[in-house]
Amino acid sequence: MEELDNLETRYNDTITIKDYPTSFNLLDNDSSPDIRNLRYKTNTDHLNCPICQQPFITPLTTICGHTFCKECILEFVKSLKNGSNSSRGGHCPLDRTPIDPANINDLFPTPLIVTNLVDDLKVYCLNSERGCDWSGSRWEVDHHVTEVCLYTGVKCGGKRDNNKECELIVERRFMKDVETNECVHKLFKCEFCDTELTKIDEEEHLEHECLYNYKMCELCGNDSISQKNMTKHQENCIKMGKVKCPAHEIGCRWVGSNETSLEIHLQNGNCQLNQFLPFYNAMNDRMTTLESENSFLQRQLNKILDSIIQGKITNLGYNEGLEEINKYSGEEDQDKLIYLNFELDRLKFEINEKLIPFINRSKISDQENMIKNLVNDNFMMREDMNLQRMMINSLRKQLQFMLFSRNRGVGGVGGVGGIGSTMPNTMHGDDFGSDMYELESRNSSEERFNLKL
Repeated sequence: MEELDNLETRYNDTITIKDYPTSFNLLDNDSSPDIRNLRYKTNTDHLNCPICQQPFITPLTTICGHTFCKECILEFVKSLKNGSNSSRGGHCPLDRTPIDPANINDLFPTPLIVTNLVDDLKVYCLNSERGCDWSGSRWEVDHHVTEVCLYTGVKCGGKRDNNKECELIVERRFMKDVETNECVHKLFKCEFCDTELTKIDEEEHLEHECLYNYKMCELCGNDSISQKNMTKHQENCIKMGKVKCPAHEIGCRWVGSNETSLEIHLQNGNCQLNQFLPFYNAMNDRMTTLESENSFLQRQLNKILDSIIQGKITNLGYNEGLEEINKYSGEEDQDKLIYLNFELDRLKFEINEKLIPFINRSKISDQENMIKNLVNDNFMMREDMNLQRMMINSLRKQLQFMLFSRNRGVGGVGGVGGIGSTMPNTMHGDDFGSDMYELESRNSSEERFNLKL
């Protein structure tokens, strides 16, 4: 009997997996998805490699500020070497700046912010043509297609009658409900009809071919409608006047025959989903607003990224200001600027390399103390200067007072009651004239001295 059963077991090996140019099959542990086959949800022109015109994969930046895929730029330089039979380095494909791939200063990893932006680009699953509706960031693709995706091609591995494993490739979703070591190509009869099926084509048969797979219509309650004809039947129910609850879009399954029944359904808060509907609509409006704002910010970000990728902005990720190296119109000036920047970096490196070994860390505290002492001495000198300034002002005031008093005494002699009344009788005219001459000259010199003070 066992031999008879084995003879009756049949398999359908004509069913093959649908392979598309972008589909992924996990044939062994070393299989990995090809990122270049991805389909992107948004525009990626601002993050495309100038050589392959695809979003960057492991990007590298040249000394002149241009960015390329690692594989693309290395292959380009390699082709130049093979063409010229020279061991020297190549040049940048965009502005022909000499670059040496072996020199970390000529070709170095792109700033992490650009790499993260590329990896965060939204993409579709590699198996989207097979039916997978997953979408996510590019860095998630590897884990998704190798571990999660139900449409990834895998080996059946089921045991057959001859104890050999099935080597045919099937989609992972067909292996989900299959017993261990059972081949999914094994034929069996449909539970509703006598059609022979396999686990691979069972779902397609029940939904689109079997006439005896009955389901119940949610609109009219009829439970003798085949799954194959359910869509058309529900369209006819709606045309016959069936009324749905306004909250049908968020899950309410109520269906009535007229408007009166709908009012009864909605009154007194009987439908909780309908009460939630305003909040749901407000949330949708808010999401629409956020999407428009995000679109605007994305466009602004794309402009900045275009400048970064095209080499217009350098020093990204550092504290120094951004340098727009393309602001110089002449190629000669730009080459000079690149050379000066390179020489400046080289000199900085050499200075640091030669001076740092001779710096004694223990002297730093002594230098700080010396600076503090100098600051304190400076304060003391300022105080002494202020004191000297005050003493000078005091002496100036005393001198002015003395001069003013002297001038006042001289004026009293010649002004009140005449000169002759205040002079002694023994003074003669000649002596008086000479004394007045000396007094006038002395007064003028004293006035000039006062003005200087």
